[in-house]
Amino acid sequence: MQNDSRFSKQILNVRDIDIACPLILYMALHQTLASGSNSTKRRRFLAACGVGLLGSTAGCTTIVDRLADLALGDVNLFNETENVLTGTVTITGPGDETVLSESFELPPESDDDDTDENNDEDGVTAYEDVWTEPGTYEASVELDGDSEVQRESTASESISIDDTSEEMLAIAFGMEEADDAIGFIVGESLSDFAQA
Repeated sequence: MQNDSRFSKQILNVRDIDIACPLILYMALHQTLASGSNSTKRRRFLAACGVGLLGSTAGCTTIVDRLADLALGDVNLFNETENVLTGTVTITGPGDETVLSESFELPPESDDDDTDENNDEDGVTAYEDVWTEPGTYEASVELDGDSEVQRESTASESISIDDTSEEMLAIAFGMEEADDAIGFIVGESLSDFAQA
């Protein structure tokens, strides 16, 4: 896999696709078993197994995107800084109703060398079932107290969601490739986020 984006490496947290695919499958299955109803768990498990079987015939990007899709939610926070970030994420729907308002404590991304087997968190938090209908959503983030990214503690953006079952929002803190300290990216896959 020749994608050098830190954004995709943060999700993968490995350098070799031979290790990445089983790792992402494990992460997706772990998340599936940790949350949701029994029927949801069964569907996600079967989907993950199906994606694993497709791995022998599909390209690396397709495999990674499908497996990452199992671990990502509608709204995803990515901490690419070296500090723990705390704050609140708020999403307002097309009808001016609040569809997500959650406090978060987002650990920093870890380097490949210092991953802790007992720590499932690696600078990523995902929120499911946020999009209620196609339309324009207002996304905002407010960091608490000492949590700042390049001297920024708040950010907001209007985003358009056309396909509520496919499109996701990434809110990236300190992404090197982005112009903004806190960036908002809409896409349908991890590859879309990495290319932004």
